Amino acid sequence: MDYILANATVFVHGKFMKSNVFIANGMIHEISNRTPQADCSVYDLNGCFVFPGFIDVHVHLREPGFFYKETIKSGSLAAAHGGYTAVCAMPNLNPVPDCRENLEVQLKAIRETACIQVVPYGTITVGEKGEELAAYDEIVNDVCAFSDDGRGVQNDEIMREAMKKISTYNKIVAAHCEDNSLLAGGYIHKGEYAKAHGHRGICSESEWKQIERDLQLVKETGVKYHVCHISTKESVALIRKARAEGLDVTCETAPHYLTMNDSMLQEDGRFKMNPPSAARRTEKH
Repeated sequence: MDYILANATVFVHGKFMKSNVFIANGMIHEISNRTPQADCSVYDLNGCFVFPGFIDVHVHLREPGFFYKETIKSGSLAAAHGGYTAVCAMPNLNPVPDCRENLEVQLKAIRETACIQVVPYGTITVGEKGEELAAYDEIVNDVCAFSDDGRGVQNDEIMREAMKKISTYNKIVAAHCEDNSLLAGGYIHKGEYAKAHGHRGICSESEWKQIERDLQLVKETGVKYHVCHISTKESVALIRKARAEGLDVTCETAPHYLTMNDSMLQEDGRFKMNPPSAARRTEKH
């Protein structure tokens, strides 16, 4: 045995237990309460937690195309440092992974520089423009799901056809839900702060109305459906209702939507995000 992590609170089989973790040849060999051997290196982790590797299904590694923001190497190193052993990389890149040739650029960088498992998303539409379906058959075996993250698919028929086709592959549609017709040039949440300071606001309907549309299409097509970064109470209610009805739908949010609200803006551009941070009452849902 190389070393032992002793007295740790270990998350195993869905619950926490006080235990020792035995490491041999860089691998977990045993998790038990047996007494460590005298000749082993022992690290006392009393008060510390040990988890399996985390998985993040929504990251932006920015490579290829936007190296000045992030690279697969730097992003995967940061993920590993935070305890993540696998991440799913969003497709708003250049070139956009909408066909085999474009996806291969990203896959090559992953093979050469990633220090953890990185699984890319493919796009729903060509160039994330919402006008033509991506070449699903060329990329389906190397992507975790399909998304036009950063943009909502505006055309109902395009989204319907995308869901129909993606459902045949048993893959997930991961939707950035944003109805452009309701944005009205807004850039922060349409609430009391925007009104008081004369800002153009983005209404909550711009998010949840598109979720409402998509859920109807899910009923028609049977596709697996995931909503990215929801930020409104109405979105939460729609997802809860759909799941209660037996639809195969999931959603995610982000820490800033749980801990921040539009009253924290104070003319600070660092708090600008998409979708925007909503009103204080939304945090509780």
